[in-house]
Amino acid sequence: MSSYPLPLLPSIPDDLENIDARHALPHLMALMKNTFIRGLNRIHACAPLITTHHPALPPFLDYVRSLLMHLNVHLEEDATFFSTSALAEIVTSEANPDTEAIRESIASLLSLVSDWIKDESTYCSSILCDGLSFGTRLVAVMQVQIKVLTPALLSSIISHSDLLELITGSVGRIGEHSDMTFLLPFVLSHHDHATSTYWPNIHKDGIAMLPTLILGHPGCWQFAPFNPLTRENQSLSAISA
Repeated sequence: MSSYPLPLLPSIPDDLENIDARHALPHLMALMKNTFIRGLNRIHACAPLITTHHPALPPFLDYVRSLLMHLNVHLEEDATFFSTSALAEIVTSEANPDTEAIRESIASLLSLVSDWIKDESTYCSSILCDGLSFGTRLVAVMQVQIKVLTPALLSSIISHSDLLELITGSVGRIGEHSDMTFLLPFVLSHHDHATSTYWPNIHKDGIAMLPTLILGHPGCWQFAPFNPLTRENQSLSAISA
């Protein structure tokens, strides 16, 4: 039996920028991780609908490759964030899980996707779905990580201002290692606005650039659960037609 769709992490609808960072951190993490969980679920749902000769195959493979690349950036940044000296007390705890095996699975699937992009005739949806099997382990790790990061634990080892500084630095590093023409539309199109109207908090200049940014990967957003511009739900009926 397939483990998909993967379950989402619990989150709260509060304005997280206006509460103590030590309370906000696990919820901020859950919201971002949920975008990747929704993305993996979407890949798994789309894969059987797209055959070798389907006109949506090229943008679908771009979507899969880009999502996996940014998931890898996210996991690497998690490891960097929780390895900082200010969080040394929890560096070896479940708050900083070892995701090396998961990242190796992602790298293996990325290699396959790159081969399919070079020769679309070799694409196989069942192999793609099999390659997503790491998702179960990934979500399990995320669930434990979020549960461990209680406000009481964080308050015992770091101040609000110091943690806020670490979070700001983390966001900056992710931006430096990401393709923003994919990441920004991805986050907006994989976040359920009904779960939080405050997140993600994007500067008005970023919102103004969005119609241009989505042109960097123009075919990708048909696979997203939400339209990146309108935030409306998107079905897969057009793809399966």
